[in-house]
Amino acid sequence: MSATDKPTPATPAIERIRFGLRFKIIVGLTIFNILGTAIFAANHYLAEKQSIIAGVEQKLAAAARALPDMLPPGYFDRAVSSDAVSAEEYRQLVDQLSRYCSDIGLKYLYSYTYRDGVFFTTSSNATPAELKDESYASYWQEYVQPKLELAWNTQQPIYDEVSDEWGRVYSLFKPGITAKGTRYIVGADLGIDALIAKLDKSLRKSILIGFLSFFVVFLFSFYIGTKLSSKISLLADYTRELAATDFQPVEDLPLRKQIGAMPGESRDEIAQLASSFISMESRLNTYLHELTETTATKERLHNELRIAGDIQLSMLPQGFKPRLHDDGRLGVDLSAAIKPTKEAGGDLYDYFYLDDDHLCFAIGDVSDKGMPAALFMTVVISVLRARSTSEHIGRPDEILRQTNELLIPQNAMCQFVTLFLGILNVRTGELVYSDGGHNHPFLRRAGGKPEMMAFDGGVALGIMSGADYPIYKTTLAAGDLLFLYTDGVTEAIAADESFYTDERLERVLSGIDANERAMVWVETSMQSVFDFAEGHHQADDITVMALRILPGKT
Repeated sequence: MSATDKPTPATPAIERIRFGLRFKIIVGLTIFNILGTAIFAANHYLAEKQSIIAGVEQKLAAAARALPDMLPPGYFDRAVSSDAVSAEEYRQLVDQLSRYCSDIGLKYLYSYTYRDGVFFTTSSNATPAELKDESYASYWQEYVQPKLELAWNTQQPIYDEVSDEWGRVYSLFKPGITAKGTRYIVGADLGIDALIAKLDKSLRKSILIGFLSFFVVFLFSFYIGTKLSSKISLLADYTRELAATDFQPVEDLPLRKQIGAMPGESRDEIAQLASSFISMESRLNTYLHELTETTATKERLHNELRIAGDIQLSMLPQGFKPRLHDDGRLGVDLSAAIKPTKEAGGDLYDYFYLDDDHLCFAIGDVSDKGMPAALFMTVVISVLRARSTSEHIGRPDEILRQTNELLIPQNAMCQFVTLFLGILNVRTGELVYSDGGHNHPFLRRAGGKPEMMAFDGGVALGIMSGADYPIYKTTLAAGDLLFLYTDGVTEAIAADESFYTDERLERVLSGIDANERAMVWVETSMQSVFDFAEGHHQADDITVMALRILPGKT
């Protein structure tokens, strides 16, 4: 297209740029360099500190292990009173431990015993100054240190920085016990002033290196900012003119000619970007037109799917009014909830009375997700309700068998559904149930804890003609609760890729007050799954149902 074919559009007014591209590149790289310098210095310091502290702790632990071997045999069993060790023997131990500490670079190595709430010194070394003026810790000298008492009480080694009248040290307090059962505690100290000075030196060195790198990067940033900004500014101006033409290429515009010349002037990335701009022109308008049509189509499909999901959910019962009777029949409180992973899903639940005394309820999970599963779910609901009649009171197995046989001829997509079906006699409390490959419910007896029901279920419905479904019986009493769910609960995935699991569900159910309404059991369990899976997309439909036998009229 040429200017003679279409009037040259007016170039849109360009607002004055307060901070140019070169300035932003320089400032951005400078800030990045400052942050990099700070991070490097901090990491270097922390790594150095951890390495030094680890070495110190290894040295202290080795000295603490060596101390009992340097003392006379049975010394700890003997040193349990103020007169158990003579001054001469103690002085010999002081000299021996002092030589050892001097050889390995320790400040102090000592031991204590604990009598009547007080720690008493049983062995110790001394610094050269303390040996000279004999100011070292004497035998049976009292010592108060909270960390020492903590190590004694917990019988666990404790490392910590300690400041007392003997100086500022990094200490280990290590409890021990002799073969005869005498408890003692060994201490080892290392002065840390020199270590801190070494770390400070390392930090200063790191900062110096950072400043040097900062200066080099600053010069590089200035050069790059100047070189790049001119060409990028041209590209920025061209994008504004392209927008002014409604993304229609105008080949003889002056700025368009400059952009078109860039690929021939150099082969760097900016030249490649200019070439991409040129090829983008001819495609962008077509793309925008197609995008508009595609967006409209997707919005229409999304609305249709949302409406289909609403219709699907409307097929499920939306509320159950708790029933209390005065004629001896049990009161029942039932609640259920479903959260599809897409606009429509394949999970299902249902409940209805077959007659005045028999409540039929079911929960199921169709294979696959989305609209195919939703369509099959509606078929399952329809067939299940058609087969659940008063003729089959007490025969959930027959309802499942007939439902299976009716689903197979209509199952061109080879889908299947797991299904748990129960029929509760509200007059006697007898529950008869059958299972088609579904998750086993939890049963919480009044005053007890939730336990997963144990039984052998049949195969999923829609797979195999002629399948039989075992029938099981139990009796529910006032205060009992039955909790049903789909695998979207136990297989929910957390942000760390871990699964929710049956064990977690059991713990959540155990924490719910047994007197809470069925709706509270449903809401609490669902919220637990949502909280667990926060940060990860919902992997499957989530459905729960709680059936509670009311304790009586309130």
